[in-house]
Amino acid sequence: MINLPAIFIANGLGACLMVIMLLSNHRNVRSGFLDDRLFSQMCLLALFLCLFETVTFCVDGRLFWGAIPLARISNALLFALNAVFSFLWTVYVDYKLFGDLRRLRRVYPYVAIPAGAVCVMAGVNLFANVFFAISPENVYSRMPLAVLAYIVTYGYLLFGAVMVVRYRRRRAEKYLFMPVATFLIPIFIGSILQLLFYGLALIWVTVAFGLTSMYINLQNEATLVDSLTKLYNRDYLTRYLSRAEQRYLSANALTGIMLDVNSFKQINDTYGHTEGDAVLRLVGRVLLKAVKGRGFAARYGGDEFIVILQNQTPEAVRQISDRIRRDIDASSRNRNCPYQLSISMGIHVYDQQADTIHSFLQAMDARMYAEKRQFYSCQANDRRAVQRRS
Repeated sequence: MINLPAIFIANGLGACLMVIMLLSNHRNVRSGFLDDRLFSQMCLLALFLCLFETVTFCVDGRLFWGAIPLARISNALLFALNAVFSFLWTVYVDYKLFGDLRRLRRVYPYVAIPAGAVCVMAGVNLFANVFFAISPENVYSRMPLAVLAYIVTYGYLLFGAVMVVRYRRRRAEKYLFMPVATFLIPIFIGSILQLLFYGLALIWVTVAFGLTSMYINLQNEATLVDSLTKLYNRDYLTRYLSRAEQRYLSANALTGIMLDVNSFKQINDTYGHTEGDAVLRLVGRVLLKAVKGRGFAARYGGDEFIVILQNQTPEAVRQISDRIRRDIDASSRNRNCPYQLSISMGIHVYDQQADTIHSFLQAMDARMYAEKRQFYSCQANDRRAVQRRS
């Protein structure tokens, strides 16, 4: 039995959430970024789908002038826009992960074929029963082929989730993982409940909740994640250390490693800022892999980074620092860099009794610059040795 008041409340709430999201994202859309435009298009589709679904429930089983054509049109639009929405979701995820327009133009015309087929079949359903039938009494019923539309819709959603998981495993990044989870989980719960209990309207209100949750999570990440390296930023580091300072920590609970790239200014001046950015991204990837599950890495500023390790022994800290050096050296060789890429490090164990945030950072900084002075001194000695031999 259809509970129209509940449907009005659920889909009305979903529509209101999407209006809020569209207004919130309006300024970002004007900036021209593709991911913001795609997000707004998904919100707009979700708004329409909340409205169309409400119409389908309102006219189902009711006879008045134009009722049957209205039922056919609104249900056909639901099937078509379901597929379009889920397709846009995969495009959005792909662009968030890779940021490559050429990849989208190359791959996604083929990925769009199932969604296009569903749209064509939904159009045919205006004249013949493909996905659904409308009886002379204006009662809606699903046809066997409706399962194909559901497979396409949920296939796209799962495809986007798989892309995020694979990308996360390959690059050890958490970016997008939690937002995607908070988007998909409500949708699948709402879909299952609506399939089990006809007359409930839960799919599109849960989509609206999912989009809202994803938007909030991405905005939170944007304030705490460095856009270039995908490491945490200085603000997150400061917040974390402030919390650590306020609670008791056992011996060796926190170890900090400050590091920066040797001769980074020279790399920028000689090879350009694009190459400098590539170096920073390389260091970011190395740090993410090296500290995975043991702490976190943050970009402190410029070419300076800080690694915070939790509950690691001195031997484990040494192994991590050695791995960072080896991986940076190996990565630079794999890129065939025309220069020798290296880093200087300063390590300090947080002392709950003696340290403050300032002294903790200062101790790492002092040790890092002692190593950096030694590096430049060795470089100068090598140059003098070469000059004497020549």
